[in-house]
Amino acid sequence: MHKSTIIWNENQTPVSVHFDDVYFNSEGAIDETRYVFIEGNDLTQRFLEHKQNTFIVGETGFGSGLSFLILWQTFLNFRSEHPHHILKHLAFFSVEKYPLSLDDLIKIHDNVICKNERLFSLAKQLQASLINSTCHFDNVSLTICYDDIYHFSDFLAKQNVLIDAWFFDGFSPAKNPDMWSASLFKDCYALTASNGSFATFTAAGFVRRNLLNAGFKVHKRKGFGVKREMLIGYKSE
Repeated sequence: MHKSTIIWNENQTPVSVHFDDVYFNSEGAIDETRYVFIEGNDLTQRFLEHKQNTFIVGETGFGSGLSFLILWQTFLNFRSEHPHHILKHLAFFSVEKYPLSLDDLIKIHDNVICKNERLFSLAKQLQASLINSTCHFDNVSLTICYDDIYHFSDFLAKQNVLIDAWFFDGFSPAKNPDMWSASLFKDCYALTASNGSFATFTAAGFVRRNLLNAGFKVHKRKGFGVKREMLIGYKSE
């Protein structure tokens, strides 16, 4: 699929060769992803309150696909519990400049989510489908822009979509500032649906300022585990 872009450290945690940063903490990766992105965007409640048949999520940094997989599982649970709800489809748009090789993707999934049988089953479906930039899984679709983050907003604009929830999930702002720039957040704000939300693991000062300057309402929330704070917010219009 793609040349390997990671190394494995002594703790068997995947590290980006481009940014010298971990993709996630191997201990608690699933719980942290749920806490930051699913709960941070209040998606269970947002799904219930949604008035259209499709909910659209945008992500900056596809990585191992863990956030997508957990969102997919969350949406399937929602559909199972509310089969007659107007919300029938989930569309997920992400960007990735340095895609993982299929072998690395499989190794990450084997290491991190093998004990979660439902999630692992979804991971196997993802692995089999990623030869395409757009994947369809019944009522869930995944579209990945394999390009630089600077081209993501144009890519989304061509899709003619407005994002209901953002997962701002690049590598550390100190090591990968392009993923947290003022211009990116302004573009993202313009592509956000009314009352659309965002969540991110970081609470870095310049990230908060860039989000505020873009127009988002921004709040701090207790971070996951030992992390002190994270940021959440929404578009108030």
